Amino acid sequence: MKPLSSFLLALALLCVVSESTAQSSPTTSSSEPKFELPETGKNVAREKGGWLNAEASGTRLVINFFDAEKKPMPPDVVRGFVRFRSPGKNNEDAPLFLERETLTTPATVRPPHNFLVILSLFTGEGEDSTESHTFKYP
Repeated sequence: MKPLSSFLLALALLCVVSESTAQSSPTTSSSEPKFELPETGKNVAREKGGWLNAEASGTRLVINFFDAEKKPMPPDVVRGFVRFRSPGKNNEDAPLFLERETLTTPATVRPPHNFLVILSLFTGEGEDSTESHTFKYP
């Protein structure tokens, strides 16, 4: 066999092998995207499933909601209340209001952002409508 024809045969075999392995490997575009929680702020697991992300943004505390798959979701609560405990300072209290897809405080969170957060969320009226979380921020 001539060297040129052996080269072409080897090249053709290489193309066939690479095409068959490309078809058998899974494609990432057809699989569902994997969601991640934000790397900023504090991520808190919810007792009934899902996640909260609390982030001090400027002088406000912003609470974002995520489902069990870590996909962003609108708040499933109607209002909230937060207490900030900072060493050497007085406690500060602030209501949380719905703002677009988040719960936010009015401008009351003063730097440095190093405090204990006592968060109360309310889904409506009644005894079982309260959800509470306590965590250190950040």
